Amino acid sequence: MEATTTKFQQTIKELTEMLEAFSTEQLNKIPFPNSWTAGQVGDHLLKSYGSWEIFKGWTGFADRPYDENCKLLSELFLNFNIKLIAEHSDAIYPSEGYIEKENLVLNIQTVSDRIISFSSRNDLRVLCLDFEFPTLGHMTRFEWLHFYVVHTQRHIKQLTKIFNILNSLK
Repeated sequence: MEATTTKFQQTIKELTEMLEAFSTEQLNKIPFPNSWTAGQVGDHLLKSYGSWEIFKGWTGFADRPYDENCKLLSELFLNFNIKLIAEHSDAIYPSEGYIEKENLVLNIQTVSDRIISFSSRNDLRVLCLDFEFPTLGHMTRFEWLHFYVVHTQRHIKQLTKIFNILNSLK
């Protein structure tokens, strides 16, 4: 379990370094039609990390392996041939306006530090019962942490594409 917490730390480091690589102008520039800006991708991730609050909510013991959904989550989020779309009504849909880079990076670091601190001190094998993951149902804290890793990895790839496009326009 410690390996997943470490992987999350490494993935967040990669994310924040990627976001830092964008100029403020680039962070808020739409790279191509129907795309989010790099700032919106970061904002979407930040909002998704907010779900970690369920770690502290109502929990119960799982009657299945604590990592049962990890393979499926990896297959879904790391398959770049599948287009996943957040709906406008989703709580994790990014903000429309200007996104300030320093605040975005600081907020991502702050919430990820809280996730890491909690995860290192608590049992990750329990189910989080306050929220059901779409199509999968209740997930363990461990599976949620794994979701944060693969979801972030997916968007790091998206950010790399955006960065390369914006830098080719110079």
